Amino acid sequence: MKKLLPISIFIIGFITINSSLSYALTGKQLFSKEGCAMCHAIDGKGGTMSPDLSAIGKIRSYAWIRRQIRDPKLNFFTPNSFAIFRGKTYESIMPADKKISGANLDKLAGYLASLKK
Repeated sequence: MKKLLPISIFIIGFITINSSLSYALTGKQLFSKEGCAMCHAIDGKGGTMSPDLSAIGKIRSYAWIRRQIRDPKLNFFTPNSFAIFRGKTYESIMPADKKISGANLDKLAGYLASLKK
């Protein structure tokens, strides 16, 4: 029985560390992992088909950003809505991200809300 103890501690420790790795991602890392950078750019890095988010925190609240990630239709009520950002008009076609965990949604929204160049 004593010989199994170190092995079981190693396995439990590995599972604990491994399961916390995805939780340890920062908002900036989640921006890429969740696919936001495919359409949006920050500081010139990322996609160009959607608004640049380098200063989104200056004009949008944390709560608005959080809703926008989870379900954009809550911010833009009709399917063919348009958004004006820094003088440019964009059609609001952003897909909802219903699969992101609440903790990661909080981190991502917090990161974006902090961008205030």
